[in-house]
Amino acid sequence: MPRKSKSQQQSDLQLEINFNEVISSAEVHNRPQEGTFQGYDPLATTAEYMRRVVEIEQVWETTFQKVREALLQRKPQQLYFDFLIDLKHEIEQNSPKSEALANLLETVAIRGLGMSRRQIRVNQPSKGGTRRTVHLDAEAVQKHLDDHILGEYFLNPITIDETVWNGRLPVIGASDVSQHRSAVPVPAPFFKRQVPFVLNNAAGTLYTVQDGSPKFDNIFNPKPDEELMRWMLIDPSYQDELENEDYQRCLDSAMDVGQYKFDLGYLLKANMRPPDIIFRDGSLFPQDAYLDNFLIENRRGDFTREAIREMLDCLSYARAIGAVYCGVSKNVQLKVYSAIVDWFVAKYIDPNWQFGNYTFNDGQMMSVLLASPSFVGDNLEQAVATCLIRRSFTTRANLNLRADLDDLNTYFQTYQDQHPEVDINPYKRLCEIAHVYMFFIGHSKSPQQQLPRYEFFYSESLGNPEKITQKILSGIQKCGFTVDVDHSFMADRPVNYLIPTVTQHAHTLSKDVGKSIDSATGQWIMSRFQKMVKGN
Repeated sequence: MPRKSKSQQQSDLQLEINFNEVISSAEVHNRPQEGTFQGYDPLATTAEYMRRVVEIEQVWETTFQKVREALLQRKPQQLYFDFLIDLKHEIEQNSPKSEALANLLETVAIRGLGMSRRQIRVNQPSKGGTRRTVHLDAEAVQKHLDDHILGEYFLNPITIDETVWNGRLPVIGASDVSQHRSAVPVPAPFFKRQVPFVLNNAAGTLYTVQDGSPKFDNIFNPKPDEELMRWMLIDPSYQDELENEDYQRCLDSAMDVGQYKFDLGYLLKANMRPPDIIFRDGSLFPQDAYLDNFLIENRRGDFTREAIREMLDCLSYARAIGAVYCGVSKNVQLKVYSAIVDWFVAKYIDPNWQFGNYTFNDGQMMSVLLASPSFVGDNLEQAVATCLIRRSFTTRANLNLRADLDDLNTYFQTYQDQHPEVDINPYKRLCEIAHVYMFFIGHSKSPQQQLPRYEFFYSESLGNPEKITQKILSGIQKCGFTVDVDHSFMADRPVNYLIPTVTQHAHTLSKDVGKSIDSATGQWIMSRFQKMVKGN
């Protein structure tokens, strides 16, 4: 056992401190105000966020009613083009909001819509200057918008068409993954210690209607084999071998791996009739999507590569059987819809509206915009949805900023030559086929209930994307929706999300099964330990 350094030994001593004496005699040194945080006021920023929440709530039935009516008649492609042109003009005016608007422009155009800097970019001020300029290739930008935005208007009514199911009742599946942090006690004779481990568990359900009654078939693996446990169980050695960031990312990717494996093995390849549609809890894309992380030669890299391979298998199989593979995302951070609405209010509805200081994310803004009693028909037979926006894995992987998307083969070959030990083909193939359409459905009567973003994998073999949105609405109508108060983001109090009932059912099942497997895993570890001891 390595000896402690002198400084470590000193830090272990429990000294009695007169706190008041220390405070009164202490000399306080102020940190210089420089760098990124110069002039930044977190109190004011939080207060501004609160002001925006109150402002939007106050005008939900007035201003936003006008916005809803207007956006039912606005072409989305032209709306986004006008938005980008207007931001270009405002940024180049060198106003106090120029920096914020420049960040918003890149957030929408590059991070959200997947444009490249050849199409649009903000040129930062020259040395000693303050004025920004914006390069915007109008023809290329318009073509990109036409290719990536689908829908007659920004908001569109959608009606359930039962013919999409070809005369049969659909099977609706769902999945979720849970993560459990636990420990097993060490039966040492002198010291009481515990060895920690992290366990990931996925579970799901298949929903059908039999004899007029709803039926949930719970699907899970109560006792995973050693091969599956390799991806489910994160043992203590991971934390010893990895830096903290790599370790946390490894935990995230392990959840992705577990859910992809479950989706493929237990839903898409179900022993019974496979689902016509899957409402998967969370985004379809993996949490670790960058190529550099795919090539890391450590355990984080192992999990990143496995997540990519498993996602590729899921998409390929879903396409082969014609299933709608749909993610239900709650903690949405993109602002690709909300920025347009915020700008539209200031531009066309309310000249006193403050635009550019703080923009809600898509989930927050769409929950306000689409929540309206008049938008929900009887039994959800009709609803209003946003236009569809196509987003590719290449955008999620930031390749639209790092490579020429028209010549990815050259880019990948360079990496393959530098890392011959790693097969880059699964990543390359995912870049070719992994495209989703994302949108929001107004199935809420109150903005108090947060709406999820729906995103479905799309291939031309699956048919018209707008027909797929009808399947999604029909699937929600048939299984119903419920309030999920278990998820929250940066908040102690739960947020009320309105999600498909099958998704919530899968979430609850995953947690319950995970607790059982967690207990069993501790027993398996203890049994293995006892065999090792006896063997010695």
